[in-house]
Amino acid sequence: MRRFPKLTFIVATLTLTFGLSGCGKGGNNAGQSGTSANAPAPAAPAAAAKPVHIYPKGTPIKLAFVSNNVANYWNFAHAGVRAFEKKTGIQVTFREPAKGTVAEQNQIVEDLVTEGYNGIAISVIAPNDQIRTLDSAARSLNLICVDSDAPKSDRLMYIGTMNYNAGLLMGKEIVKLLPKGGQVAIFVGNLAARNASRRLQGIEHVIKGHGITIVAKKEDNQDYARARSNAENVISAFPHLSLMCGLYSYNGALAAAAVKAAGDKGKIKVIAFDQDPDTLQDIKTGLINATVVQNPFMEGYLSCKYLRNICADGMKAVPPGANVDTGVHIVDAANLAAYKKKLAKMMASK
Repeated sequence: MRRFPKLTFIVATLTLTFGLSGCGKGGNNAGQSGTSANAPAPAAPAAAAKPVHIYPKGTPIKLAFVSNNVANYWNFAHAGVRAFEKKTGIQVTFREPAKGTVAEQNQIVEDLVTEGYNGIAISVIAPNDQIRTLDSAARSLNLICVDSDAPKSDRLMYIGTMNYNAGLLMGKEIVKLLPKGGQVAIFVGNLAARNASRRLQGIEHVIKGHGITIVAKKEDNQDYARARSNAENVISAFPHLSLMCGLYSYNGALAAAAVKAAGDKGKIKVIAFDQDPDTLQDIKTGLINATVVQNPFMEGYLSCKYLRNICADGMKAVPPGANVDTGVHIVDAANLAAYKKKLAKMMASK
């Protein structure tokens, strides 16, 4: 496919360090040949350059949003993308790796580059393992991360939850649910994903010193059957388990289903992540105590907005710090009804 003309700008910061060399133990070196004591130190190497692509005014811009799996969570992000389309008239391709694998996601990115896209927003599955693919794409188009970051790559910015802070919030809720301490199990799709690892770090920071012990950390690679069996196996292995914590959108409801099947409702508490319909239903019935919800609608909308602006104005469109926090909060039985009304209004945009 014919590529659109563009001007490529390289954004780099060159830091020069100046200092005075000290005197040696043998006396003043100022009169000796060679480098003067007052000469400037060698310049520090330039910071890593990140390619930015600015397209001429009037160029039809092709944007894409790439999720990290297929889950209800992304329906809300898709609604945000559609709201952007309605407001701007710019069409955005929305792609999801069916099995949630790195190979699938890498292939999607490579295909988008080949198809001549100008910008991609991506929730990266395994940041450290995908740097080569991400950096290769960034040489051809504007790349930003959404939901799960890859800060070591040449992505231009991150939009989404500050996941460490989300973990702190979840940790506080765990402490609230277990005032006397207890055993906790963690369930997640992939701990290699930066969003998951940062959430766990936040949780671990808060629960330290509260008599709460994480006895299991179970990954399921986004396989729902495995996620359910992980929960069942942990219940069997730890008869004194106090709480199950799901870090991906589907983990909470599947853990709750295992608790119900074991006849442990009320005995084992469950805290979830995100606004999966099953999670919200389980809050209503008391199987899940609370969930930490993000704002995927705004992740979808803002990622498209910033990509469009970067294509027009380059790094001038990127905010200081290159991060946009879309926020999190707790949903429980007390505010569930109001939150569901808010969700219904968002989904009306899709």
